[in-house]
Amino acid sequence: MCGICGVAGHDPRGEPLTSERLLAMTTAMTHRGPDEHGHLRLPGVALGMRRLSIIDLAGSHQPISNEDGTVRTVFNGEIFNFQELRYELEHKGHRFSTAGDTETIVHLYEEYGEAFVERLRGMFAIALWDANERVLVLARDRLGVKPLYYTVTPDGLSFASEVKCLLAGGLVSPELDSEAARLYLTLGYVPAPRTLFAGILKLPPANVLEWRGGRLMGINPYWTPLDPPAFRSGSWEEDQEHLLELLRNAVRARMISDVPLGVMLSGGLDSSLIAALMAEASPHPIETFSVGFVEDANANELAWARITARRLGANHHELLTSASEHEELLDDAIWHLEEPIADLSFLGFLALSQLAREHVTVALCGQAADELLGGYPKHMAARAADVAAAVPATVRGSLAQLSFRVSNRAQITRLLRTLAAEDDLERLLAMSSVLPPGVGENLGGPNLKRGDPRALLAETFAGRSQPQTPRSRLIRTLLLDLRLALPDLMFLYFDKMSMATSLEVRVPFADHELVNFCMALSPDRRIRGLRGKEILRRVSRGLVDEAIIERPKRGFFRAGASSWLSARRSFVAETLLDGRCGRRGLLNVDLLRRWLDEPLKEGRGGEPLLAAFLLERWHRVFADADGLASQQVELARQAAVRGTVNQPVVSS
Repeated sequence: MCGICGVAGHDPRGEPLTSERLLAMTTAMTHRGPDEHGHLRLPGVALGMRRLSIIDLAGSHQPISNEDGTVRTVFNGEIFNFQELRYELEHKGHRFSTAGDTETIVHLYEEYGEAFVERLRGMFAIALWDANERVLVLARDRLGVKPLYYTVTPDGLSFASEVKCLLAGGLVSPELDSEAARLYLTLGYVPAPRTLFAGILKLPPANVLEWRGGRLMGINPYWTPLDPPAFRSGSWEEDQEHLLELLRNAVRARMISDVPLGVMLSGGLDSSLIAALMAEASPHPIETFSVGFVEDANANELAWARITARRLGANHHELLTSASEHEELLDDAIWHLEEPIADLSFLGFLALSQLAREHVTVALCGQAADELLGGYPKHMAARAADVAAAVPATVRGSLAQLSFRVSNRAQITRLLRTLAAEDDLERLLAMSSVLPPGVGENLGGPNLKRGDPRALLAETFAGRSQPQTPRSRLIRTLLLDLRLALPDLMFLYFDKMSMATSLEVRVPFADHELVNFCMALSPDRRIRGLRGKEILRRVSRGLVDEAIIERPKRGFFRAGASSWLSARRSFVAETLLDGRCGRRGLLNVDLLRRWLDEPLKEGRGGEPLLAAFLLERWHRVFADADGLASQQVELARQAAVRGTVNQPVVSS
């Protein structure tokens, strides 16, 4: 696990970046790799990295090269099939000088060219320089577990695991992308390729970028969730057997480590099953970690986590805390998060990561099961929409209009709007928008660029087209989750909050072979009646406590948003109404004042206010001259000038 960064110049034989600026870039992400760092400057390219040592602790220093030094790479993540790949490559005549996974990348590239990425099983962000071809290749893993940002400037193509590296290198300025802000206020996050930073883009998951001869040649996908699976869906018994086999393989592959590891245990079905499979494969008691929040008492799952931990004989660690106790830590969390999300789960995950890092360096988690197997209410709604497809569109439209008049319950309103939706875009907005219909335009201030979120989302969709479109609304909804919310919301804060504590988090449910199998399952394997993840419940019997299997899903610190905002009302009001926000002109301060004067509703009621609040805090951290970003960037630059970080492993 590492952080990577670098620049490939417009002039393939020039010097794109000074050693001081490159060192400032890596220093800005020391938290991602506190163990060592490496740098390489060659004609046309500069590469840098920070390393959190997980495998081959004494070796595998990056950047790593092939035998003659013509191919070099820096790499963030883990390749879980590196041992099989190494065996294959050695039999083809390749010579290895390390025992880690990184070196397989350069030899695979020698053997297969840019198609090398198709052979990888793992989570990764890769930068590879081919000196003979004068080409830089960037690649991101299939599900987007690991982030990768890039921008094209007069220096060339710059890239990094975190935006702060680009800021520290003086490659970009932290300015707002107004259209991305509109998307953020609609969805509660910014879907790739945009970011909230003007001119900085995210490489979408499962894509390869090629920079050749000083210019961008293209960005191309190499995988989709609908690729044919190794196992074909069969009977219930066969599907359960194949799913459990794939899960066991995914968990065991993610247990490869030369450092201590554990599992994040929420008390729900998904993480409990991962913990059970991990305990099954471990010769020693596993380490489990759970966090609960006093603001989220109704959804606190600490007691359920204890049940699983006792059943497995685990060494269990838990923490009951309050998100309101450390107000000053919010800006620090936003600094690490970089792209705000209208979901306070990132605070919970930061606390959980801090707890786990006190004991282990690697932790597995149960994320992505809901997105694969239909665990959210919106998936029930999409399944209902499949059933209701025979109802005339005019009738479905009347139901949606009726919901606005007779129902104040958000879930019912969303269900009826989903049933009425005629296309995927409309369905996404019905199910997942932060703001109720009509509120989005009112929330924006005079300086927020006006625009139809549908048009912006349509542009995003166009960049992530699928080779085929399933007829089932449920399957199309799951695809939207895998393409948008999972990488750009869930995995974004999973990576940023865990790496802020120098903890590597691995996601067995994001194994691409498992994903392809699950996406080929028929809808009834997911939704049975009003219950989701049916097949996962069945394979969990005998491994997970029956009471946990039958429990309804509870969100991680979602219900606490209104409580958190109510408890910090003065802080929120100070942020939104103190004049600075008004002078920016991005938000409608009069509307915000009215919201602050009204009681906050439980559940999703606080999300619009939370989205506005976090957008303003983002400005204070990144865009304002006296913000935390300016301070941290200056510290990184000063450290680079003084040379007060470890000596680089590789330099030239």
